[in-house]
Amino acid sequence: MHPTDDTIVAVATPAGHGGVGVVRLSGGRAAAIGLTMARRATVWTPRVATRERLDGDGLRAEALVTFFPGPKSYTGDDVVEFSAHGSPVLLAGLVQRAVALGARHARAGEFTLRAFLNGKLDLVQAEAARDLVEAVSPAQARAAFDQLDGTLSSALQAMAGELRELELKLEASMDFPDEGYHFIEPTEVSAALQALRARLARLVDGRARGQLVREGARIVIAGTPNAGKSSLFNALLGADRAIVSATPGTTRDLVSARLVLGDYVAELVDTAGLRESDDAVEQEGVRRAGQAMGHAHLVIVAIDGSRPVLPGDRAVLARAAGGRVVIAVTKADLPAAWPLEDVARDALAVSARTGAGVGDVITRVTGALHEGDASADHVLVTNQRHGALLAAALSHVEHALAHFEASGGALPEEFVAADVQLALGALDEVTGRRTPDGLLHEIFARFCIGK
Repeated sequence: MHPTDDTIVAVATPAGHGGVGVVRLSGGRAAAIGLTMARRATVWTPRVATRERLDGDGLRAEALVTFFPGPKSYTGDDVVEFSAHGSPVLLAGLVQRAVALGARHARAGEFTLRAFLNGKLDLVQAEAARDLVEAVSPAQARAAFDQLDGTLSSALQAMAGELRELELKLEASMDFPDEGYHFIEPTEVSAALQALRARLARLVDGRARGQLVREGARIVIAGTPNAGKSSLFNALLGADRAIVSATPGTTRDLVSARLVLGDYVAELVDTAGLRESDDAVEQEGVRRAGQAMGHAHLVIVAIDGSRPVLPGDRAVLARAAGGRVVIAVTKADLPAAWPLEDVARDALAVSARTGAGVGDVITRVTGALHEGDASADHVLVTNQRHGALLAAALSHVEHALAHFEASGGALPEEFVAADVQLALGALDEVTGRRTPDGLLHEIFARFCIGK
């Protein structure tokens, strides 16, 4: 159970020092507690910031106080927010004073949980609120805001409404089997299922792109020993993260770092040089490098342009073929041993030492990641939970449609209705219309305190 009849309080801004910190109160006694802390007799004008001197557990604080009466507030309950100087000691004092006056410390995600329980947000929007707070790339922020704005929720609610209408008509026909009444014709059943299948399939097909937005891209730099992989890794990051040495086999394990490329967050991975070796540690590094290539969204193949192309270079290219590949011909500050076209027409010359060509590699990689971006009117599914449930809904719709059409429309209504009910249940679980308490606890426990 999730109690909502008490008043909760928490610091709603990140931990640490800052210019401004916000303490949030929500619940039936939020206004009374706030008024006592401000030593004020009359409640504030709603949604108007008012300067007050607050009593903060033995400390005095100047703050802007804003009152949001329920139900027109974020949580749906009365909310009072104190915007004070961002001293952790001061903010903690305000929280402790509120607790002494009858509030309790909010649990992780409890403000947003109350918004969900009070019907201010559905579960998709509630999860999007967390995603928006945690976004580190423009694509993540846009996707989260679209979902918070109700784009995905509206699409799901529309499909759920159509499934409910179909279910009602099928059940109505089932109620009068002897009289032969049919509240929906076979052609209507088929058309409705086909339309739902197409819309669900579009959402499900976009899961890979959604996961790329949410989880980020994995970009692996691969090549033979001494191909300049670690130098290129450092140059792309603009920092010395990987050890660079003329000794072959220096990199024995995966070295990774995060960076933002255009709209996407990416994990850049430096790998061991791919070659045969009798050294057990190097063999493990080579194995991990190959594994990383197999799970990469994109592979940057580094080939030393100052030496002849080796059979190992071509083996790496062959291994990377079939996926997204950017070929970086390294050590461009040295005399070239062969023309770029010998390997590929679109190979890029790059020098980690001078920086020449590094921007070209970044541009090429960024462009490759953005290939296939969803159109502006396409709803993006970024959450794995949502994707799995939508795939389940699609499976139930496809099952109903396949059996219905195979029977020539003669399949009894109860069989179609059973699949329709299962599909509807999956959609309702996405939005939270049907959600076990345990799942709610698991979802909101991942939120920060104060959100």
